[in-house]
Amino acid sequence: MTDADLAPRVQRFLTTHIDSIEKLEVLLLLRARTDRVWTAPAVALELRITEASAARRLAELKTGGLLVEDGGPDEAFRFSPTQSDDVKSAAELAASYAGRRVSVISFIFSRPMDRVRGFADAFVLKPDKDGKGHG
Repeated sequence: MTDADLAPRVQRFLTTHIDSIEKLEVLLLLRARTDRVWTAPAVALELRITEASAARRLAELKTGGLLVEDGGPDEAFRFSPTQSDDVKSAAELAASYAGRRVSVISFIFSRPMDRVRGFADAFVLKPDKDGKGHG
């Protein structure tokens, strides 16, 4: 399977917002169940992950502008992207994940290497401004 199996909008959304299957599952759960607010314990129970991990994913998705925090004594969240394009992208992602799960998973797992390469490239020695090498 290749990146071509996923629409460009879905690829951009994944690259921007999703760096793990767990985060994807949390997002899709909240997107599918907009009739309620979600706490970390509720997400953890539903997806069978730890509460700490659920809390971390919820916070990351909120920071990414995909969830809003619902007022209340407990930290509770609901799906409510700040960008209208993210609503469409999340819908396309949900459809892609339902129909081409392996393509979505493969795309997510292919992304970290790009980040590692970019990080490693930051340490490549370049010539000084005067054109001389280092050393």
